Amino acid sequence: MDVLSRPLGPVAEAARRLRGVQRAMTRLSTLDSVARLVSAAPREACRAVGFDRAMLSHIRGDRVSFASVSFEADPVMAADFARLARAVRPRLDCCAPEHEAVVRQMPVLVRDTQSATGLFRPLTHVARTTAYVVAPIVRDGHTVGLLHADAFGTGRVLDELDRELLWTFATGIGWAMDDITARGQRQAQGAGASEVEVGDVRLGGAELDVELTGTGGRLNTLTAREHEVLHLMSDGASNAAIGEALVISQATVKSHVRHILRKLGASNRTEAVSLLLATSPAASRR
Repeated sequence: MDVLSRPLGPVAEAARRLRGVQRAMTRLSTLDSVARLVSAAPREACRAVGFDRAMLSHIRGDRVSFASVSFEADPVMAADFARLARAVRPRLDCCAPEHEAVVRQMPVLVRDTQSATGLFRPLTHVARTTAYVVAPIVRDGHTVGLLHADAFGTGRVLDELDRELLWTFATGIGWAMDDITARGQRQAQGAGASEVEVGDVRLGGAELDVELTGTGGRLNTLTAREHEVLHLMSDGASNAAIGEALVISQATVKSHVRHILRKLGASNRTEAVSLLLATSPAASRR
């Protein structure tokens, strides 16, 4: 057998996958908004770590709220799962592995979802997963999100290396979020934003609850749903795509867009998105 065609040993394989994580984190850290990072992270987790599917969720109080998903082998299944996950928002006390990951800030490997107890059955049933890893995303000492991943398509058996690599990736996501928001604040200050008062910024799937005064003060006037629409606009989503993502009609999307433009004093979508991207603040926790 040729040297180059020999299978890698366990150590070399682990090193190869770790380098993939490092390269993925470098790519994510160059993005210009946390919303784009949240959107891209599941896809990067699959490609870098070797998973088939990945999902990122944020923690809102005692609930898990869907943010983004990647399953390149079956986008339709991914979209169906996303709609259900966005609608149910399970409580953490109904999801034992997720609750453990949030509280202990440690990754959890669930080996057999068919016999494991304490799982949120509606989502595991729809996902048809047999095993998965969940890792916490931590910022400023707080668990702000969760990253799930499995090997649904290949049936590969997940192990401790998968758990540790996903944890490393999730940790990098938290660091990248800090870097992106700090960079956005520096850019805003350099552009002449003399006073920017940072309120509460939470991780969200194309959604950040931002409270700002000064240059970005007009963002305060948007409702939570209008923030969702605006961040999807920043990802280049059309009205049809926004409607599908939020499970609302295109007419409702158009109404939200009109309200956003009026409240922000923007003449078009591009101007509204530019205002959003110019006022990305550094995170601050209550």
